[in-house]
Amino acid sequence: MSTPTRWTSTHAGSTAAEHHHGALLATALEYAARGWHVFPLIPGSKRPATPRHAATDCDGSDPWCRGGHTGWEQRATTDPDRITRAWTTAPYGVGIACGPSGLLVIDTDTPKPGATAAASGEETLASLVAAHDGAASLPETWTVATPSGGVHRYYTTEHLTTTLGNTAGRLGALIDTRGTGGYVVAPPTTTPAGRYDGTADAEAAPLPAWLVQQLTPRPAAPSSPRELRPVTHRSAYLRAVLTKEAAHVSEATEGGRNHALFAAACCLGELIAGGSLTDSDATATLLDACAGHIANGAFTEAEAWATVRSGFRRGASKPRTAA
Repeated sequence: MSTPTRWTSTHAGSTAAEHHHGALLATALEYAARGWHVFPLIPGSKRPATPRHAATDCDGSDPWCRGGHTGWEQRATTDPDRITRAWTTAPYGVGIACGPSGLLVIDTDTPKPGATAAASGEETLASLVAAHDGAASLPETWTVATPSGGVHRYYTTEHLTTTLGNTAGRLGALIDTRGTGGYVVAPPTTTPAGRYDGTADAEAAPLPAWLVQQLTPRPAAPSSPRELRPVTHRSAYLRAVLTKEAAHVSEATEGGRNHALFAAACCLGELIAGGSLTDSDATATLLDACAGHIANGAFTEAEAWATVRSGFRRGASKPRTAA
């Protein structure tokens, strides 16, 4: 394992805060030089700094949204000028959009205090690797330590012919993956929980074939023979549906929050399967709606992801359109 990079910056100032601000800019530029698409995170947070509105509230006034709502994934960039302009205005954290960057990140976590989980995500992943014939260990790759005690392993997917999205628990307990439609918080971003730090400064390795096989979605069941007529997500009806489901999630009270999130995901999953709504727009709407619950500790972001994906799968069995 090689020594992690010690980030420096030609823009560093005299104070610790200025040095950190300069390091964020310098590192964002280094990621872009690797071909990884970056976007700013709200300082001290894991949430994207832009757009400042949810898909349900998009009125087209944002210049990026004149042709329809444009989220963080579409705004992520490798353009040094755009990156410099953004990160010189504020000490934004650094987010990496996995899909545009050709990355699949395996995210292992640790059990929450008081949880009944017997093993950490790292232990579960080690068992999975050991059980796989011919795989003594995972290939060395770019690796990050997270503030919660977890690990992010970055793998490239540019050699694949299939698209891999996000998963929660598919590889095992406390193991999530981030691909198309997902992002990771990258070093040297700092949140109230702590700092993200690189621990292995290796080139990102190709995702092993046996993991590709485990993460490749099963073919969807044949849909109804009736014609599914996609409509734009900016239709009045669809906007109303998104607003209503987001409200159900955000206004849910203790004891019913997870159920409300699952029910909303089922509803939007039907529209995704019917071609009226994109997976990324639906996911962004629901995660924005449950941000307050995550902040209050009702459930973790990983648990929210798992509930959303489960609801989408349930909803996919009953595809419908918004018209």
